[in-house]
Amino acid sequence: MNRTFLRQLLLSNTQQLLISAEGFTSAMMDAFPLIANDTPTPSAFFFDDDPPTYKDLADKALAKIQQQLHALSEFQEVTLTSDFSSNELPEGSIAYHRIWGFITADSRWYFSSKQFERDILDAEANPAISCHFIHANSPGGEAWYLDRLSETMRSLNKPIITLVEQCDCSACYYITCHSNVIAALTANEVIGCIGTMVETYDFSGYYEKLGIKIIRQTADKSDLKNKKYNDMRAGKPEQYVKDVLNPLTEQFLNEVRTSRPELGELPEDDPVFRGETFDTTHAIEKKLIDGSMTFFEAVASAVDLGRNYTNLETIKKNALNYL
Repeated sequence: MNRTFLRQLLLSNTQQLLISAEGFTSAMMDAFPLIANDTPTPSAFFFDDDPPTYKDLADKALAKIQQQLHALSEFQEVTLTSDFSSNELPEGSIAYHRIWGFITADSRWYFSSKQFERDILDAEANPAISCHFIHANSPGGEAWYLDRLSETMRSLNKPIITLVEQCDCSACYYITCHSNVIAALTANEVIGCIGTMVETYDFSGYYEKLGIKIIRQTADKSDLKNKKYNDMRAGKPEQYVKDVLNPLTEQFLNEVRTSRPELGELPEDDPVFRGETFDTTHAIEKKLIDGSMTFFEAVASAVDLGRNYTNLETIKKNALNYL
């Protein structure tokens, strides 16, 4: 992992987060692990000489999954792949997309919305791939770029199935809501947290103890520079909420309602639209997800969705040739 990148993201005054409270706490503990006062600070706290990239970890996880699948006779012909542009894939291959942990817009060490967009476009363009399989376990993360990613996902023709393992919250749900099918692995997954938050820190007291005095001055015509952020730190968040958080939330809600029309049956003030989280049973009742499946059932569903898509595309092609 690259803790420096995560620290910068979590401590930035300008990064809005779509994340659950538990996920934010976990990210903070990851970025700033607790060390006893009388214990020497390990160098690994600051640097990891050779951290694995997110792709390294995802490919390693997929290799184990493929091994488990091919141990069963009914799945020996099924190909899950993360080599989305390969010309050597068998027809009917399934694109495996892993959304695990903290979501960022553009990082090599954590899930990246930009990289995911490139991956799904590569998979969409590969005629050997018939379906997208999203394997999700994330509390959310960085809000930026999710609107562009959503535009791309709305343009896809191939079916998408998501299997949730533990957590599909906030920024993660922003992504997975575009799926044709969303299923939970167990009865105890956490789904939802549709909303926007920001958390920032005031280090002025700490700096004062170090004898450091912060001096800041703006130009006469720059009276609004950073004002909404400074007001928020001073306990007056109204403008920041109105100008930054509320528009992001409306964007999020509109995307969810468009992608999951079933949610339109819920009242405007339903807890679903106010940041609440739900276990699997209640998430199904609220139409946030479609059901519960084992991993193998989800893969079988992906194969069926892909086969149906391929058959339909063949029918369309034949009809056009006939005309």
